[in-house]
Amino acid sequence: MASKPNPPTQASMAKALNVSQQVDSAPSHASRVTQKFLTDQQVQFLRPQQWMPHSPDAAPCGYFLWGHLKNKLNKRRVSTLRSLQKAIREEVKKIPQEIILRALKSWPKRCR
Repeated sequence: MASKPNPPTQASMAKALNVSQQVDSAPSHASRVTQKFLTDQQVQFLRPQQWMPHSPDAAPCGYFLWGHLKNKLNKRRVSTLRSLQKAIREEVKKIPQEIILRALKSWPKRCR
């Protein structure tokens, strides 16, 4: 019987695409275990010493998506985790493509 293929991990995809990962300073990202894992997997990543100051301002989720969702979700009534998850999915689907593209186009100037 053939075994099921393993789905690609973020680390394996980053390595295959030859891109660098930037993680934030969350304890799970900055831990020696995580840093060693990324090194062992030969994933290029920015070490904490290389992070830009205020790096959340450089990520589209940080400077656009989370604030947008917070504004939309504050107008809705949710009482369970399941209803919150559903509301998030609905609000993300409602974001016009033009707004997403505008947010992404502002990214290069945030990295200067």
